[in-house]
This record gives sequence, structure tokens and C-alpha cells, in this order.
Amino acid sequence: MSRAANSSRCFFLRRLACLALLTPPLPAATAPPADSSVAGEAIVVFKPTLSAAAARDRCAGHALKHVKNFPHLSRQRQFCHVRSPTLSTAQLIARLSADPTVEFAEPNYRGTLTAMPVPNDTHFAKQWALRNTGQTVNGYPGTPGADIGFLPAWGMANPDAAEILVAVIDSGIDLTHPDLAPNLWTNPAEIPSDGIDNDANGYIDDHHGFDFVNWDANPSDGVGHGTAVSGIIAATINNSRGIAGAAFHARILPLKFTDDSGTPTTDAELAAIDYAVMMKSRGVNIVAINASFKTGDTPSAAEYAAIQAAGNAGIVFCAAAGNDTSDNTAVPVYPANYRLSNMIVVAASDSDDSLASFSNYGTKVDLAAPGLDVYSTKPVWPSPWVSGPPPVNATLTRGPSTYSAAAAVYSATTPGITAGLYDCGYGASRAEFPLAVNGNIALIQRGPAGSSVTFATKVANAMYAGAAAAIIYNNVAGLVSANLGSPGIWIPTQTISQADGQALLAALPTTVTLANNPVEASIYFYISGTSAAAPFVSAAVAFAARNFPLETAAQRVARILNGVTPVGTLTGKVLTGGRLNLAGIVDPGANAIPDWWETQYFGTIGINPAADPDGDRFSNLQEYLIGTQPNNPASKLAIATTAVVPNGAARDFRITFPTATGVTYRVEFSDTLAPAPWTALGSDLTGTGATATVTDPNAVKLHPRRFYRVRILTP
Repeated sequence: MSRAANSSRCFFLRRLACLALLTPPLPAATAPPADSSVAGEAIVVFKPTLSAAAARDRCAGHALKHVKNFPHLSRQRQFCHVRSPTLSTAQLIARLSADPTVEFAEPNYRGTLTAMPVPNDTHFAKQWALRNTGQTVNGYPGTPGADIGFLPAWGMANPDAAEILVAVIDSGIDLTHPDLAPNLWTNPAEIPSDGIDNDANGYIDDHHGFDFVNWDANPSDGVGHGTAVSGIIAATINNSRGIAGAAFHARILPLKFTDDSGTPTTDAELAAIDYAVMMKSRGVNIVAINASFKTGDTPSAAEYAAIQAAGNAGIVFCAAAGNDTSDNTAVPVYPANYRLSNMIVVAASDSDDSLASFSNYGTKVDLAAPGLDVYSTKPVWPSPWVSGPPPVNATLTRGPSTYSAAAAVYSATTPGITAGLYDCGYGASRAEFPLAVNGNIALIQRGPAGSSVTFATKVANAMYAGAAAAIIYNNVAGLVSANLGSPGIWIPTQTISQADGQALLAALPTTVTLANNPVEASIYFYISGTSAAAPFVSAAVAFAARNFPLETAAQRVARILNGVTPVGTLTGKVLTGGRLNLAGIVDPGANAIPDWWETQYFGTIGINPAADPDGDRFSNLQEYLIGTQPNNPASKLAIATTAVVPNGAARDFRITFPTATGVTYRVEFSDTLAPAPWTALGSDLTGTGATATVTDPNAVKLHPRRFYRVRILTP
């Protein structure tokens, strides 16, 4: 039985980390495509009979430059990196493979450092701000790399994080939007819609934020601005729809301070900031306030003091610079011009890394962030009376039967709910709802005739009873249309005809499935302005807080400003002369190892990636990439133990290896040590910090000669 462990997460581990307990001669490697290896270079391993000096002599005999050897790997066989000034990679490999002292030779492969895979969100390609490949967005091509470094930064993000909140002081948020609802902050100490201040914070029913204009717990967006801002910050990632938020790990705390015409007032702004400071003092981890608004051209002492109080509480205030094409130094804009230590003021850049034509600028503006043609979330129900085709497709089925249904205006969306159906009469009072409707679906009749009970009242009563969804059927022939009156925290609600309602009544007890799926094209749109740029920086604060949770607001501001990408077209336009760069936040030294990891294991930053302080033959960079501890020689990617296990007439082969928490592993086997094919042995597994075991059934009987390796999969 032959066994080998191998990590191939990145290029320099692909073969050099191979542990072969029994190693037959390897076949000669063939030259890969030119862009996958370093031209004219090879990694050569000599047979055990050769000393280090003799290996160098053999390299000289082939007119090769001996670039370096790998002393820890060369204790049994000499591992060398060689280069030819005249030979191609293919010629070099052929010459070395013909040398009888060479065990094997292969190209010096190129690879890429770890990065987060491209998410599966359907409109991610439109998000040039997150990944700019030069693609055409909204009719305009961009410049590759003119983005915030989203994928590489998240590839280096700390996997461990507490809940992080960004407070969005704006026009509210669409609480039903399928890309936002999963990342809405929920107040765990508040019972929704019971009319009681359960957590005694002075705000009744503040389950998902607050409306400081109407002074209620319904921060729904009647304008659309706050919904767009929130999507840029924290839209749900990898849900196979829509977009990805730049800080998709964060929760949004909506603090509504405008009426539904989009007009803010100072008292509502101060109340919103006061709420954020109060909740921060109660242990809610609010790290940033997004301020994509302008309150005026003259300073307000009260506004200044409120932002300062937020800073004293540890909250960064991210302010839009304004859209007046003017220099903020000469023409002040507030709150941007207060220049407090907890503030970051943001100009807008375009997909070519130039200042957007409308953006304000000047020495009182800190940095630029993408702000032109930014694709984001749009409210599902944008107006009180929706005209034209419905923005939500409603379906209702019971077994093979399908019913014509319509989503009530302002109803919540859902990809599908399957539950029991319960008769709730007219739903005019809470007494009509049986206890069993809790977690199930309420069937409600319209009416009675002459009644003033609204659809909203019926659905509110269903929600009080704990219903997961509601179906309202007509009390006359035909399909009924329903409007819940205003956006809010409604359950999914549908209306059906009188005949279909009576058919469902006759079928009780029964189970139905309903879905309210918004039309994808109707709930996303392009937004431009420094209002779109500021939320990228708010997301950056949340990203910094995830990776460096103990830093102060001032330290986070400095980390973001010091990490910008310098851009020539922004020199003299913004104070830093640069554009936001998430990767510069997590790895400002650009040594491919994030600061949080260096601090965790070494108590300092700027360590040597190539060093091997624990002497386990893995460098610091390798240990970071494979999720092992750089100062513990026992913590390394290797097969720890193997065993042959009886299994009747056959025998199994069992492989055991240590794992790191959150790292995904794949055990593979092959009947040769050729580069391919290798086949996965069982399913991938995620490390827990404990030892993992994988079994190859009947391996000894069926495969007397087999090789194994363990691979790290890119997260």
C-alpha cells in the first residue's frame, strides 16, 4: 500500500509539500501552457544518492543556474530550483528528465494567492465596483482593476467575527426585499408588534430599527434611496439572485429620518444618531453610521455635537461629499465639512478611476469610492398604487391543483412556504384565528359586506396569531385585489377568487404552497452620486471591524485612509489622492498575509512570509494559506496516521489528519503519482479543529498499490 499527503491550495504547495511514504519513480513532467509556469525554470528533485554539492555540480553540468535549494525538504533528496538562460521550459524538462541522477523534474508553476471565489449573485457582473474586469456596465466600459479589491480582500478576511452593524440614516429600507431581509438587524430583546417596549430602551417595538419622522417602529422606505444605500453595504451574498453587498457579513440597522418625499429634518437626524449611540452603549455592535445626505450649507452646532458623541461611542461617521461639482474647501457642505476625527468624507469615482463629473472634491474630502452606475437594490413596492404589470409573481398550489393568485401590495416576498391551511373566518378579530394557525397559513374571507375592516387589519390579526402567511379570498365572484396600505413588516399575503377560496375550504384540513417572487428586473437599478460612494466606505468600516475588532474608531479611520490605492487622476482632488481599497485594510503591507493573522500568532505585523519559525517545513505564508499554526510544529497539513481496518474478507484503509476550524479539505486518491487523474475520496469536509478520518473501503483487497493526498480547497 502506498500513501501520500499533498496540499495544493496554492502554487508553492502544489508538489513541494508532498509526503510520500513510498515513492516510485515519477513520469517526466510535460511543459504546461506558457502562462501557467515561469519560462525556462524548473523544480528538480535528485535521487537520494546525490549530496547537495553533487546536485549543484549536476546543475552546472547542464549549464543551469542553481537559483536555490530547499534545505528542510532536502534532508533525504535534494530539492532545487533551477533556471536556464537559453532553454525553453519544455527543453529544460526534457534534458533534466534524461539525467539518470534526477528523480523527477517539473515546471516552476505559477499560481495565484487565495481570493474569494466569484459569488453566484446573478447581477454580480454589473458590480464593477467590486470586480472591475473592464466590462461594459450601463453602456460604459471600465478599466480593469479600478475597483475596491473586494474578492482578494475577502479571501484574506478573518473567519471569526461577532455581529457587526451599520446604521443607515436615510429614507428607510424595504423590509421585504429578498436581498436585504436576511441581513436586517433584529433586536433580540424586542417582541414585534406587541405595543410594548420590551427592552425598556424608550422605543416601542423597535424590532428592525425605527422611524424618527412618524415615531414608530416601521422604518419602511417610501423613497428608495435608503434601500439602494443598504444594498451597497450588505446585500445578501451567494443567494443566486441580485447583488452582493461589500460588507455582506454586516447587519443593517435602518434609522428613517425623512418623510416619503425624501425631506429630512435636523430633529429626526439627531434622534437617529441618539438612538445609535444609545444602542451602542447597550452592547449592540454598531461600528458605522452611513450618512448619504446633505443637511445644508451652514454648520449646525447640534449636528456637530451629535456626530462627535457618536465618535466618543466608537462609531465611524461616513459622509457623502456632495454632488455639486464643487470644492468643499471653498463651498462648505454639511455634515461632510465638520472634519471630526471619527468622520470619513467620500467623493465618487467612476469605473475608469477618475473623479465622477458630479462629485465634490477638495482637501476636506478624504478619499474616493465608486459612485457612478452602481447597481443596487430597489424597493419591491415603490409606490402606494402600483400601475402596470405586478412586480411580484404569486403562485398557489395544493398538490397537483393550481390556483390563480395575486400578491397583495406591500406583501412580503417568499420563494415558497409550504404549511397547513386554517380557516380564520373574516379575520376581523383576533378571536377568529385558531391556535393551530401559528406557523401555518391563514385562510381569510373578504368582508363581511358593509364592513370597514381593512385588508391590513385582517393581515395584522393573522400576524398576531403567528401565521406564516395569509390568503384572502373574495366574497363575490372573481379575483380580489388587495393593498395593505403602506410598506411595513407584513407576512406574505395573497388574494384568490371566491370559487378558489370555497374549494380550499372544502378541502380542509389540507396543506398548500404559496410563493411571492418579485420580478428580478424590477427590484434592482443603477444609482449614481456620492450617496452611492459613502456606503462602500461604511462597508469598509464593517470589514475593518471584522478583522480588527479591538481597534478604536480613530484606528479604523486611519486604517481605511492609509490603505487606499493611489490614483493619479485623484491626486489633488481628495486628501489621500486615492480610491478605497479593502485589500489595503486587511493587508496594508501587501505581503499576502493579513494583519489580523500576524497579530494573532506573533503579536506584531510585517512578519517574513518565507520564514519558518516552528521548523515544520512550512513557511508563514504556507501556514496561513492552509490554516495551520505557524508557531506550533505539530500543526501542519500532513497525514498523521494510517491504518488497515478489517472488513470481512476485504480490508479498508483509513486516513487520519488534523484540521483547522473553517478550512475545507478534500482527500484524493490515485493509482499512480502522475499529475492526473486524482479522484475525490468521499465528500469534502470542513475542519473543526479536531482530527478528521476518511476511509477507503475495500482498498487493500482491490487496490494493493494506491496513493493518497489531502488538499485544501480555496474558501
